[in-house]
Amino acid sequence: MASINMSIRTDSELKAQAEQVLSQLGMNMTGTINMFLQQIVRDRAVPLSLSLSSEQSLYADLLKARTEREQGVEYLSSDSVLRSIDSAIERGSANG
Repeated sequence: MASINMSIRTDSELKAQAEQVLSQLGMNMTGTINMFLQQIVRDRAVPLSLSLSSEQSLYADLLKARTEREQGVEYLSSDSVLRSIDSAIERGSANG
């Protein structure tokens, strides 16, 4: 696949801040932009963002769960899920 150079304009402070976050994630600007473009093509949508802040993503997950509950979506309790996993492991061990 042929490679090309792209030129974009952005605020210098924004670029510096983004490079700092990407560095903390072990990434660089070029690799991140390529990953972004590949995911857009694959999913035919704008991809999810990466985050260093677990509080923000947890808050977003909680808001989504609340909205889904309000719309009638039901979930299993964590204890129920763990019991199911334990049972599956026991069945697998007994059969293997």
